Amino acid sequence: MKQQIILWAGAFVITIIVSVLLRTIDPEKPITGTVEFGHQKVGYKFDRVYRSDDDYKVMLFSDIKDLKAVLEYREPGSNSDWKKAGMDFSNGILSATIPKQPTMSKVVYKVIMNYQEQSFTVPSEKGITMKFLGRVSGQIMAWFYIALFGGIFLSTRIGLEYFNENEKIKKLSFFAFISFVFYAMFLIPVKKTYELSALGKSIPQITQLFNLTGILIMILWIGGIISFFNVKNRKLMALIVSVLTILIFVIFGY
Repeated sequence: MKQQIILWAGAFVITIIVSVLLRTIDPEKPITGTVEFGHQKVGYKFDRVYRSDDDYKVMLFSDIKDLKAVLEYREPGSNSDWKKAGMDFSNGILSATIPKQPTMSKVVYKVIMNYQEQSFTVPSEKGITMKFLGRVSGQIMAWFYIALFGGIFLSTRIGLEYFNENEKIKKLSFFAFISFVFYAMFLIPVKKTYELSALGKSIPQITQLFNLTGILIMILWIGGIISFFNVKNRKLMALIVSVLTILIFVIFGY
């Protein structure tokens, strides 16, 4: 019993570490930071991906009432002039909006701040590129992450069966496989259908509905399930499959 608790706890800790790592290297991770004007700070967050059918609101967080800020944006690679919008202050937030763009289109944007003869441009002079996608409901995103990290958790637990005398790899592998099937074959296509704004409007191509990570995970786990029932050294194979699962997500994203 004590060994089981240790193994489950170990799988949980490893899953948390992997989730933090994936979030850190995620190319969709927003850029956040602070700028100091003397002893006062201004916080910001700039998204790289926007999943919504509404205008995008750019916000700065500060109590400096006299802070002036201008939002600038344009198409990537464009030599045209930056479109500008003054940012309004209300309840500690300066905000301005970028009008909703066509699905899958991109804009480059930045904010220029001025206060007491000091000027800062965030996140950089070149700005940051953001892609506009269709709205994906919170429920779909919640199930997406539950299946993703639930599968990683179960996969890690199966790998740790290498250290268990009375291994239960066959039983546990069934639940991990179901989780990854749900993730790769259902949730990824549904999520991408909404991102493409294709629901009820068009039929996306197969290549638009699946990604490389989902395909590799399915191939790995189909092979893994077969091997768990046929190879003699099931523990070693389970450990290999578990490690490869994590590597696929780290290398190719999710």
